[in-house]
Amino acid sequence: MTVRLIFFLLVFANLVFFAWAQGYFGDSDPNREPDRLDQQLQPEKLRIVVPASTTAAAPATPVAANADNLACRIVGGLGMVNAEALKAAALAGGAEAQLMPQVEPKLYLIVIGDLPNPAAAERKAAELKRFGVIEQETVALDGSRQEIILGRLPTEAAARESLAALNKRGIKSARVDARDQPPLKARVELRGTPANLLQRLPQLIAPYADASVTDCAK
Repeated sequence: MTVRLIFFLLVFANLVFFAWAQGYFGDSDPNREPDRLDQQLQPEKLRIVVPASTTAAAPATPVAANADNLACRIVGGLGMVNAEALKAAALAGGAEAQLMPQVEPKLYLIVIGDLPNPAAAERKAAELKRFGVIEQETVALDGSRQEIILGRLPTEAAARESLAALNKRGIKSARVDARDQPPLKARVELRGTPANLLQRLPQLIAPYADASVTDCAK
């Protein structure tokens, strides 16, 4: 009798606990799982958001070509006209090109200048001939001014020596004048990607028999 009573009491206690857990006795704990499920609004619209830190990294922006990676060559031995033509051809092919005129040494002239007009130049030329100066050249300057050149020498010392000889012959109006000479030759510096420049270089310099190619200075 006692065992049967205990059995029924245990069954009754389990039934009471089950009913209480299901909320049949009134308000239940909102934190319990059944209540949380009931409080969800439109759960089918829920979506999983991936944190920004786990998203795939954006592709890196390509790095511009470094100037140090460009091939560089200097083409020399060209006259000014050919150097200009080579520069234009290189630029048209996508390479960089820079003209570097070759500096010519100064030329020292023995000159009689400041002659106001052609008539004064003719009188001075006739006077020089009476002194025995046959080699002379009359050059027109700005306006009507004229000058007479009696010699062109490569060094100042040679020009001074020649002037002293003219002074001894009685020609006192001449002087030594150093003049810059226009460039006669130029070099062309070419830069470009190795695949472009080095492959095209033989074709670029083919028309110029005197062209020489050297590496650019580091």
